[in-house]
Amino acid sequence: MILVTGCAGFIGSHLAETLLGQGKQVIGIDNFDPYYSIELKKKNIEILKGFGNFHFIEGDIFGDDVLNSAFENEVSVVYHLAASAGVRNSIKHPTFYCRNDILGTAKLLEYSKNNNVKKFVFASSSSVYGEVSEEELPMKETSNPKPISPYSLSKLNGEMWCQLYRELYGLDTVMLRYFTVYGPRQRPDEAFTKFITKIIKGEQIQIYGDGEQTRDFIFVRDIINGTLLAAEKGSGIYNLGGGNRISVNKMVSVLRSVMDSEINLINIEKQQGDVPHTCADISKARNELGYEPSVSLEEGTRMHVEWAKKLINDRFVFP
Repeated sequence: MILVTGCAGFIGSHLAETLLGQGKQVIGIDNFDPYYSIELKKKNIEILKGFGNFHFIEGDIFGDDVLNSAFENEVSVVYHLAASAGVRNSIKHPTFYCRNDILGTAKLLEYSKNNNVKKFVFASSSSVYGEVSEEELPMKETSNPKPISPYSLSKLNGEMWCQLYRELYGLDTVMLRYFTVYGPRQRPDEAFTKFITKIIKGEQIQIYGDGEQTRDFIFVRDIINGTLLAAEKGSGIYNLGGGNRISVNKMVSVLRSVMDSEINLINIEKQQGDVPHTCADISKARNELGYEPSVSLEEGTRMHVEWAKKLINDRFVFP
């Protein structure tokens, strides 16, 4: 039996769907946090419920009743993707992130230890690196983390709890630093989905700063592949990204080409908590896991756009 927390979310739903498609028995936990559309999350759960080997538990990983219900089955692998989302939101509500993301992770680790889980996979974030100069790129797992938001600090704390449980109790843990993941089911407040929906509606797009900040974009299918490989043979911390730097301006150019649309842009002030550049050194994941991203930005963008258009055609209202 496999446990996936945050199974109604963007990456969690794709991961659970892939596991179910492989014939695995999957238990999913999600509390339908209202940070973004509950309706969108419920659509994801309906997809998972189409598999006969899926069992859903609605609730908070901080609740003993929820965890007792999940672990009454013999869980062999835990994929921990549940987290309070959003860097900017974490700056407004820092203690909320402490409870959910740090204490929630510690509690899930304790249940995993007590129930003889064979592998615990923790979804961390590239945001733990903080502000990195261009000379320090690409980011390596051995780089010194410098989180600059409560969200990124909570992810780093989660990694440390995982390392502690590995060293102190022998729980086999692996920590994955996801870079900028895009694709179908992405949160409506994230750049790709936000930009796509505004282009479809003919609305103005706001770009923070001059648009020359760079991100390491990675399609969700590649992230799922890396996550499964890490569960199979990973140990320690891995960067999972595309290994490329793409500016926000370049991303907009790709959207313009794929959508064949004019785009109305405005540049606004940089937001607190944003970092200027990210780029993953993926050599460790490539060498130890056999991880190799395969989806180009253009191909992934096309699939992302098709998903958003279908939802809008089905009268789903993006905020």
